Amino acid sequence: MTTLYDYIGEKDKKVEEERIKEEESRNEFLTKMEKQKRLSVNFTGFDGRLSDLVDGIRTIPNYNNLKGYVRENVLPDNPEISYEKLSFKTGIHEGVALVILYDLYNDKLEEELKDLDEEDVDRDFRYD
Repeated sequence: MTTLYDYIGEKDKKVEEERIKEEESRNEFLTKMEKQKRLSVNFTGFDGRLSDLVDGIRTIPNYNNLKGYVRENVLPDNPEISYEKLSFKTGIHEGVALVILYDLYNDKLEEELKDLDEEDVDRDFRYD
């Protein structure tokens, strides 16, 4: 005979299993994104201070326009483009191309994590 305690215990087990699966999925996703993020960077004028490069390039007056152009016109056709190819294709400096891809990557990652969090919130409010 199944009791209320058995039923609650089964529900708790299912909830815990779902939580573990979601956590594994999230960790797998983050690991995959972290692997994609690593680039070998080597171009003229870059001496290894990435933070200075990023801050300087973001102050370029048309930086946001370039970033929007790459997001809308280049990435849909070439989602895995390297910064070297992006530089050649668009005629911008390799450093600018690197920072644009870096920022677009981080924007995408933040958006996907936000979507995962929203799914968690939606799931928390659903009743079976």
